[in-house]
Amino acid sequence: MSPFHMTICRIFFLASVSFFLATQPVLSQINPLAIPPTLSGPTYDLTLARSSHEFMNGIQTTTLGINGTYLGPTLILESGTDVQMNVTNQIGEPTTIHWHGMHVAPEDDGGPHTVIPDGTTWSPDFNVLDQATTFWYHPHLHERTGEHVYKGLAGVIIVRDAIEVGLNLPRTYGVNDIPVVLQDRQFNAQGQLVFNPGGAGQTGNQMVINGTLDPFVALEAGITRLRLLNGSNSRVYMLGLDNDADFHMIGSDGGLLSAPVAMNRLKLAPGERADVLFDLNGLEGQSRTLMSYSSELTQGEPGGVGGGGGPGGPNTNPLNGTDFDIMELRISGTSTLNSIPSSLVTVEPLNESDSDRSRPMLLNNVTGQGGPAPLAINGVELDLNVINEIVTLGDTEIWTITNQTGEPHPFHIHDIQFQILDRGGIAPPAHEQGWKDTVLVYPGEPVRIISRFEDHADPTTPYMYHCHFLGHEDGGMMGQFLVIDPNATTIEQELLPYGDFELMNYPDPFVDWTTIVYSLETISHVRIKVYDATGRALKTLFDGFRDAGRNESIWKAGSVPSGTYFIQIEVDGIPATKSVRITK
Repeated sequence: MSPFHMTICRIFFLASVSFFLATQPVLSQINPLAIPPTLSGPTYDLTLARSSHEFMNGIQTTTLGINGTYLGPTLILESGTDVQMNVTNQIGEPTTIHWHGMHVAPEDDGGPHTVIPDGTTWSPDFNVLDQATTFWYHPHLHERTGEHVYKGLAGVIIVRDAIEVGLNLPRTYGVNDIPVVLQDRQFNAQGQLVFNPGGAGQTGNQMVINGTLDPFVALEAGITRLRLLNGSNSRVYMLGLDNDADFHMIGSDGGLLSAPVAMNRLKLAPGERADVLFDLNGLEGQSRTLMSYSSELTQGEPGGVGGGGGPGGPNTNPLNGTDFDIMELRISGTSTLNSIPSSLVTVEPLNESDSDRSRPMLLNNVTGQGGPAPLAINGVELDLNVINEIVTLGDTEIWTITNQTGEPHPFHIHDIQFQILDRGGIAPPAHEQGWKDTVLVYPGEPVRIISRFEDHADPTTPYMYHCHFLGHEDGGMMGQFLVIDPNATTIEQELLPYGDFELMNYPDPFVDWTTIVYSLETISHVRIKVYDATGRALKTLFDGFRDAGRNESIWKAGSVPSGTYFIQIEVDGIPATKSVRITK
């Protein structure tokens, strides 16, 4: 080959290499773990905005952030205190913010009904009724939750209380008490986030921890606490240390456990949290690696072999079904905290015999639809204008969640923390015997949970229950329930554009019939239905247009037995509900 041709080949080769490198993401070298800043109360100002974040050296990735470029600050709340949240939306489109796991009134919960239009501020205020634990906050706009979370709208909430402060636990934030937000992401050749909605939602091909690629965290020798949050859209993790050493789980979604639970593997599904302690005594100058042993996940589980999407499909994602690093723990120095307490808090078990009602929750497909039917709960997809269940304030209920699909689903309930009674008739393992708001339910498995519905009731604004695979949630695998106070006799709810909307009935209680009275400011479409205490529709009293002004409908109950019932009126699709009492 002539020198000329050799030169041409060399130029072509170098140009080809340069083009290849230019089209690949520039992976960061190992980086110090980003520790989110904190905000303390009583007032919390949060601004949601479009931004850019440097995941990779020299590349600005377009993101959404809260008071920053990606993710949001950690909110430190004190149990028993009143707080004011000021959430300003500047992302250019509507969104919401949901306080995942917190026990707040439905109008403060931040579900799909509490939309924050772009350029406005939502300012809920509430008393912190929860015990010490780790919660998180994230958007909950229907059909956009997955995208908004994927691009960076999420953050950690830490609730502290006097009991937890009295225990010998790590609580120096950022030193021996570390929030760890586990997320998997996919980047294109330009280093931009790739979001592919549909199904459970994609599983990414790179791990991002607190917004950091390839992270390490510097820790003191002694006892260290990691507050683990699975903030991924769909990936399930099987967490453990690289040397298979035991660690201790001390808290689940809703609070501390009764005692630390030793384990060397922890499965964490999207939405779940776990507080864990690592004993690093005597390891000065050494390191450990937190890993996901995803080869141990079940077949088809998102993150396992054949589970979840990603570049080229589920079977080509390099993280799926393999064991990979999450974060390096670099140990130096010493700590005065060098022992793990033998007991923590009293977890009062809810007794099955105290249950007022049982509800089935079937995770299945839309009933009666041909072809590949969409995923559903109890055979129906979410309709924001339909209340699926009605719960009575003060009741203790058992929900049996049965998975009739071919894949697992993390089932999440707003408003409450629950306890797991059993999985397929078998008592849950020790680390699942605390308070939970999300539980992973496997195909064919019935999981029975028990909870008490206390403190908050609202006749018009529902809470949600849904699969926490965000693609499933956005696709309609979600339902909603009202918590009704049976002692309420009159409901006044401002339903714009109708002005003051009054719904009442008389007599109340009644024996055979009652008159429902309501007033309208404009001619409106009205639908009035009666439900029993299980949420089953009994009768449609009216469905049509009504004139402005005072209107009436009569419910002739006839042979309907004594008990509490619910009248729901929809005015142009906007619902209001009140309880009524039959006494015979």
